[in-house]
Amino acid sequence: MIKSINARLDEMTKKLSDKELFESKGLGNEINFHVFDYDPEDEYIVREYLDNYLLKKDKLNLKVFDIYEIIIDILKEKGFLEKVFEFEKKKGTRYINGLISKTIGIGSSNDLIIKRIRSDIEPGEIILITGIGKCYGIVRGHTILNNLHSVVTNNPLIMFYPGSYDGQGFRLFNVLSNDNYYRAFQFVSRN
Repeated sequence: MIKSINARLDEMTKKLSDKELFESKGLGNEINFHVFDYDPEDEYIVREYLDNYLLKKDKLNLKVFDIYEIIIDILKEKGFLEKVFEFEKKKGTRYINGLISKTIGIGSSNDLIIKRIRSDIEPGEIILITGIGKCYGIVRGHTILNNLHSVVTNNPLIMFYPGSYDGQGFRLFNVLSNDNYYRAFQFVSRN
């Protein structure tokens, strides 16, 4: 039987409170990366749950990184945000997504998203990655996870993913296949 999104969110909250999350028991020395996948139509339920419930739980030491918001902040800091809007009107979305990717250095040794996350992690925090669907076309979930392997080494990480993850690969919005990724564990099963 498939669990409802609300049942899965409740189960996630219990798992986040469990000390075993930091001990990585049962992971066989794998990295402590997890994916909470959900149907895209549940995006606003998940966001509301995070903002209005989960992040208000004082006992959980959570640190949220919204990848989309990080991208916007970087573009503002570089003075590029308004230029991006202008270029998009002239050249189109695909062109501007590529330009943003290059500007941020996605996948390079100078990846500004990864640097931002690295500089803002504290020991004992549970890292939550959100905003993957909002930056479709600029960066992919598996790219973020691959680049965080050397950055997030002692903290558990959960990426919220609007689509499906089967332990081998992602399907963004349950439609678009991404490259294979098999180093994360599904945080809460759908069954």
